[in-house]
Amino acid sequence: MTLLAFPSGVLAVLALLVIAGFTGTIAPLPPVRAVASPSLLLLGTFVVLVQVFGEEILLRGLLQPLLTRAWGGWLGILVTALAFTLIHVLGGWRDAVSLLNITLAGIWFGLLALRTSGLLAPTLAHFGYNWGEEMLIGTSPNPGIGDFGSFFDFDLAGPAILGGSVDGFNASLVLSMVLVLLILPLALMRRRVPGAVPAQSEAVGA
Repeated sequence: MTLLAFPSGVLAVLALLVIAGFTGTIAPLPPVRAVASPSLLLLGTFVVLVQVFGEEILLRGLLQPLLTRAWGGWLGILVTALAFTLIHVLGGWRDAVSLLNITLAGIWFGLLALRTSGLLAPTLAHFGYNWGEEMLIGTSPNPGIGDFGSFFDFDLAGPAILGGSVDGFNASLVLSMVLVLLILPLALMRRRVPGAVPAQSEAVGA
């Protein structure tokens, strides 16, 4: 599960990009090419990793174990995911679908932490998605690219629910469906991970 975490995050972004292509959400643009120097791309990758690791340490590393121990699996994960959303609200996020997707992503990361009894899987999944969106395909911010550039620069245009707003894929209902598909297998798992820490391995249905 841990080995699949980073690829799952990147593949989720690539799946969104493919769907955007089929729905005509990708704006016309010149031939796609790398739009930053290798040193900037490396620095940007490091910055994304530090940001993700900080969030995961605070939420899935500190808060979620306390809450799952006190309130049980589902409630602990949900409250931690809502705290994850609140952090983004304080950072200026306001779009309702974006906040829904942030909450769903928090549940996905929380389930990964619960099922693997550790931080590596949620950190890699979180990093895979953020890095894929920002550094690989350049859809955050939308349009344009961030301060560190990206390997490719795709701009999105069209209905917000397909990713065409300034929030890009984060405001897309397609992302909501992708996240639900990532959550369901983890939510339906019943067997505990061998050697799991009791506070983190409590059944989600508890």
